[in-house]
Amino acid sequence: MSERVLFFPWGWGGGAAYTGRCLVLASALAEAGDEVAFADCGITAMVREAGFPVLASEPEAPSPPDRHPMPPFLPFADVERVFAVAATYHRAERVRQRIAADTRLIEEFRPTLVVIDMCPTAALAARARGVPVVSLADADFVTPRANGWMPWSTVAPRDLLPHPSSLPVWDAVSRELGLGPVERAEHLLWGEVTLVSSLPGLEPLEGPPHRGALHYVGPMYWNPVRPVDGPPPPRTGLPRVYVTIGSGGTVGRLALQNVLDACAGQPWSVYVSSGFAFEGGLKAPDNVVVAGFTGLDTPLEWADVVVSHGGSATVLATLTHGKPSVVMPFMSEQEMNGRQLVADTGAGVLLRTSETTPRGRLAFRDRYSGPSDSACVPVDDIRRGIADVLADPAFTAGAARWGELLRACRASTDLAALARSAVAVGAEAGR
Repeated sequence: MSERVLFFPWGWGGGAAYTGRCLVLASALAEAGDEVAFADCGITAMVREAGFPVLASEPEAPSPPDRHPMPPFLPFADVERVFAVAATYHRAERVRQRIAADTRLIEEFRPTLVVIDMCPTAALAARARGVPVVSLADADFVTPRANGWMPWSTVAPRDLLPHPSSLPVWDAVSRELGLGPVERAEHLLWGEVTLVSSLPGLEPLEGPPHRGALHYVGPMYWNPVRPVDGPPPPRTGLPRVYVTIGSGGTVGRLALQNVLDACAGQPWSVYVSSGFAFEGGLKAPDNVVVAGFTGLDTPLEWADVVVSHGGSATVLATLTHGKPSVVMPFMSEQEMNGRQLVADTGAGVLLRTSETTPRGRLAFRDRYSGPSDSACVPVDDIRRGIADVLADPAFTAGAARWGELLRACRASTDLAALARSAVAVGAEAGR
């Protein structure tokens, strides 16, 4: 029997990884004969390019301006802070508005299964209508430990980002829907089936599942179906450096220029995926080729070392290809990926770490130059990090070990079957 599956990727300032994971599962389900559609959230251009329909949602009313400024490095200590700060879900009217919009899409499409990636309102809307939920997640989305996105922090999450808590709103709305209390924001992201795009050896999850079954399924990342946006990676006999630091913002532009400056005059061939945000204004040296939105597989197959922001999809894809990383994070979860998936595995170097002070401030330390109050990792540290990884084959060997395990897990996993198993779980729970 085929299913009708409606996807809700996170769309509040998130990168392409959330939408990309949904596209990986959507493709597997469509190939298995299911009817698939996406809610109008996430990066809809990626969805339309992949050939899946996007259901238009009602436009949201403007949100009042927030009194709390956003720092250049985002210290999200857990998913509750992401919900409260990125989506302003500490405002009850916004949560109710979003749940109502998600409910209308569910009633319009009438899915037998809803898939979320970091989208709590859709999970509540689906359960209130008796529709089972599959959750695509990083392990830190659903972890029971405190400071799940920033476990090295020694202060409370609101000491770092003082927006009001969203938890009372989630609890009240969940009770209104007849779904019971919400004790932790992480509980909203557990599905009847939860799929973690990693390995337990890389990202262990402490404690039993809060709801349903949890499966580690190996890497889930999406490549565009169109050709590479811009020139392909160059043919070269020089060491090959691939650069991808995510999308956007003033800090991102400055950071990318620092990477280009670090590569200037070096005996390397450098290929840059600049994504959607950097259409011009970069000063690229002669040994650098700048492309646009390229996807990951083509440049990763080409590279000897990868310089990235530490996004989950990027780091896991890099490991899957057995390539070492140089990570320069712009937020706490990226730093954690650099610590856990790169530094701890011996698969590369992390250029910047943070620590929390008793007053709820962040102190940064760059790998080579020490304490720093700069918004970006300096040019010399980037250059030394790339040179060190290129010079030491142990980093490549560390990445290759995990790459073999990730590829094996992905090859042995039936994503469609795991997702469809949520329907049976939901039917059993409804009896």
